[in-house]
Amino acid sequence: MIANIVAQALEGLEKRAASPSMIRRGADLLNAWLDHGFDQDLVQKIQAARLADAVQYVYDHSPFYRERLGDLDAPLKEYEMPADMGALPFTTGDDIRDWQRFLCVPREELSAVFTTSGTMGEPKQVYFSRNDFQQLVNFSALALLLRHSGPLQVLVALPMNHGLWIGSGSASPIIHRAGGVPYPVGADDPQETLTWMQRFEFNVVISSPSYMTTLTQRAEKAGYRRSVDKIMLGGEILTEEQKARFQDYWSATILDSYGTTEMGGAQSLMLPGCDAFYLNDLHLYSEIVDPETGQPADEGELVFTTLTREAMPFLRYRSGDRVRWAECEGGLPFRTVQLLGRLDDLLVVGDMNLYGSVVADAVTDIPGAEGRVRIRVEREEMVDRLTLLVEGKEASPEEVRRALFSAYPKARTNVEHGILELEVRTGVDLSGQIKGFKIVDERA
Repeated sequence: MIANIVAQALEGLEKRAASPSMIRRGADLLNAWLDHGFDQDLVQKIQAARLADAVQYVYDHSPFYRERLGDLDAPLKEYEMPADMGALPFTTGDDIRDWQRFLCVPREELSAVFTTSGTMGEPKQVYFSRNDFQQLVNFSALALLLRHSGPLQVLVALPMNHGLWIGSGSASPIIHRAGGVPYPVGADDPQETLTWMQRFEFNVVISSPSYMTTLTQRAEKAGYRRSVDKIMLGGEILTEEQKARFQDYWSATILDSYGTTEMGGAQSLMLPGCDAFYLNDLHLYSEIVDPETGQPADEGELVFTTLTREAMPFLRYRSGDRVRWAECEGGLPFRTVQLLGRLDDLLVVGDMNLYGSVVADAVTDIPGAEGRVRIRVEREEMVDRLTLLVEGKEASPEEVRRALFSAYPKARTNVEHGILELEVRTGVDLSGQIKGFKIVDERA
C-alpha cells in the first residue's frame, strides 16, 4: 500500500514540467532522506513493480522486443520480475543502430534526440518523448540541489560543439528547472573559459575532471582563486588526486556522476565521503554480469533496464562498463557500484573519447609503419599523457601526429590547450605483442 502511494506521488512529479519551487520541495525531501535514512525495501518494491510493467511495455510497443521476447521458451506472463530477468535477452549497442525498431511511440511524439560520439561509425541515436525529457530534467535538477541552498549560478564548462551530446544538450534546461542561472561557456580554450570564470559570480561548476584540472592549473598561474560551493563532474573517471586538488583550490564540495546516452544521462551520483556511485533505482534496474558468460557476478559488466522510458526503452542493455557492487553509507536508499573502466577499447583521455582501433587504423596507414601500435595512457600532475608507440623505423613521428589529428581533430585542440599531452615514438620493437594494437592504461 505504502509503495503504491509513493509510486503515485513520484509519477506526479516525474513526467511534468515541474516548477522550480516544486523541484526545491522535492530536493528538501531528498536531503531529509540523506539526514534520516529511508526504507530501501520500499524502493525495491517500487522498482520491482516498474520492472514488470517495463518488460510488458516493450513487448507490447517495440517491434524489436516483440520479436526478441517472442522467442522465449515460455509466455512472457509466466516470468516473474526481477527473479527471472536472466531468462530475457540482452540488448547491445549494435542492436540500437537500427533505432527505428526500438521506437514505442509515433515519431510525432518524439521531443528530443541525443547521440553518442560516433567514432566507431554512425553515432547511436537515442530518442526521448516529451515525458521522457521532462523526467530527465526533473531528476537531474533534484540532484543539482542536493546539499545546496540559496542561489544557483552555474558555470557550464562542457563541450558545446557536439550539439547532440546529452550532457551539454540538457545542462541549461536542468539548471533552469532547478531555479538557477546557467552560464554555458563551453570547454574550448581554457584561457577564455578562465576569463568567463573571472567575469561572473557563479557558485557551482559543471565540467569534466580533465577540463577542470586544466582550468585549475590556469587559474593558479593567473593568481585567480575563489571559493565555489559545489563542483559537479562527469564523463570520465575522477581520481582521488584530482578530487583533493579541486576541494583544496576551490574550497568546493565535489560531486561525481556517471551515466550514458542510452541510460538517459547522468543516472548515478557519488556523494562526498563515498567512493561508489548511487544508481537511480527508481528509473533503472541494474545488473552486473560476467562479460563472457552473461551470468550474475559481483564484478563485471553493468547491464541496465530502463523502467519508465516511453519513446525508446531498453531491456538488459550491455553498457560495456566494468563495475563492482559496493557499499556506501551516504544515506540514499539505492544500490551502489564502483566504476572500474571500459571492457572495450574506448579510452576517455583529456576530455575526449578515443577508440584504440580507430587510432591504430589511422597510424598503420602512414608510410613506414609496420603494423603494430601500442597506446599508453598515463596521468602526470593530473593531466592525461597519451603515448603512441609505433613499429617501423621509417615511420615519421610527425606523420603519426598528423594521422591522429586527422582521425580526432579535437585531439589537436586539446594538445594545444594543455588538456592532453602527446608523445610519439616510432621504430619501437613490438614483436612480443600478439594483436595489432594494445592499450595500456596506467592511470589506475
